[in-house]
Amino acid sequence: MMVSVAAVEVWFEGGPIAGRYMPVEVTADGRLPVAVVLPQRGVYVGSNDEPAPAAEHRYVLVEDSSAEMKYRYDGTVELPTPER
Repeated sequence: MMVSVAAVEVWFEGGPIAGRYMPVEVTADGRLPVAVVLPQRGVYVGSNDEPAPAAEHRYVLVEDSSAEMKYRYDGTVELPTPER
């Protein structure tokens, strides 16, 4: 069984994915979410033995009069540090 998921291309301003169009899934009634949170990706290369905690990057929907839908960077959301 194939499930159809509706998404639209949205412009992202600021943060780690600045200047890119990316698909964002819409709700059942066709609206974009008010905010999206993107997980940090990549490989840690640094001078410390322990990497800093991972962060998620939050983008908020910009209410714009133009036809282009966009999200603006709103900062990071720190994830809890795993206990050892």
